[in-house]
Amino acid sequence: MNDFSRSNPSYFIGMSPANLEVESCKVIKNACRNTPFNPDNVTLVSGHFFPDIIAEKYFGVEVKSTKQNHWISVGSSIVESTRIECVDNIYMLFGKLGGTPPEFKCRPYGDVLSDISVTHSPRYQINMELQKGETIFDKMNTTYEEFRNTDDNIAKVRNYYKQKALKAKKQEMPWWISKDDIDKPLDFNLRLWKTVDLNERKQLTAYCLILFPEVWLYGAKPRTKYNQASLWLCSFAQIVHPNIRDIFTGSGKVKTVNGVPLPQKERCHHIVKTIVDSAPIIRRLLQNPSAETMELIKEYNPRLLEGGDLYQTWLEYCINNANSDGAPLADWIEEQPRLK
Repeated sequence: MNDFSRSNPSYFIGMSPANLEVESCKVIKNACRNTPFNPDNVTLVSGHFFPDIIAEKYFGVEVKSTKQNHWISVGSSIVESTRIECVDNIYMLFGKLGGTPPEFKCRPYGDVLSDISVTHSPRYQINMELQKGETIFDKMNTTYEEFRNTDDNIAKVRNYYKQKALKAKKQEMPWWISKDDIDKPLDFNLRLWKTVDLNERKQLTAYCLILFPEVWLYGAKPRTKYNQASLWLCSFAQIVHPNIRDIFTGSGKVKTVNGVPLPQKERCHHIVKTIVDSAPIIRRLLQNPSAETMELIKEYNPRLLEGGDLYQTWLEYCINNANSDGAPLADWIEEQPRLK
């Protein structure tokens, strides 16, 4: 293909991805002459299948190209849900069509995947000039074959980027949630908290209190204690809250119980009211947790798993924290009084 491009440089310029796949298949068939490969067994499957070309039901070629003059592009989904099962050995045939003349490189597929980015799903980033030891799999201490055969490779990717942010001391959160989200519809637009239905707001507030204990810990740093919850709301529910602190501590201290004023010394932080109001939802979420809830706890607050009862463990942490405030949190959660 490089030889033909040098003699006919205009042939590949502007060629569509579909036409390049057809051309690549023709070239591969011609290359089968005088080899053990039967050209009749080289098939262009393309479309919604991975890889684009298969040979002898074992080898495959994924065809990618760019109209720019570089060897970098966005590749296929990391999930490979459309992968043809029988194909084990895949190569990347890449066309750099923006140069003069256009050029081509072909390398083992796993050797040219430099990173992972997200469009409508997590996808590999291709770099045809990667050096040995520079692939995304090297960074994650695995191999392409091991990674693609992992039961939940998205969870592995999330953990890698989460740990990478922690090592860099950055408050960042992968916004791609889990393997299940591939089939779960997500909102196309980001939403503002004030436009969200009240019931959904209550549910999300409960999750924040479960997953991010720093929002109700009095000793947490006030400037950063809501950052993780804010990132999670955006990544999990596509919701932006410009003043997320208001969810938890927005109206000062609790001053009355069932309309009866509290003595000045018995007034407690507003977060106590937020916990009391959210406790029935939290009890329901933790006493009969869904698979999604368990996955979220494992990732964001695994300390809850140390006790035998998720709800009781969470409640004990809250009560111990509220003791320093003098608030009878356990009684209020049981009685559900009107706190203001």
